[in-house]
Amino acid sequence: MDEINKNLKELIKLKYEYQDKLNNIEKEISKLETDKINICRHEWITEREDGMYGERFTYCRRCGVHNSR
Repeated sequence: MDEINKNLKELIKLKYEYQDKLNNIEKEISKLETDKINICRHEWITEREDGMYGERFTYCRRCGVHNSR
């Protein structure tokens, strides 16, 4: 029983370490995406969805960011 508890505690500790690493990676990805958007010289393209009531959407051809104009 002691061995099981020991292994369980180690796995739980490892789980939280990986979750922390993943959170840090997500923050870094978000920061890099924001930096990419901020330095882009946007080239806006507006398109309309197919269909009778197709919605319009605008995005940058270079970086892919969507604009809510």
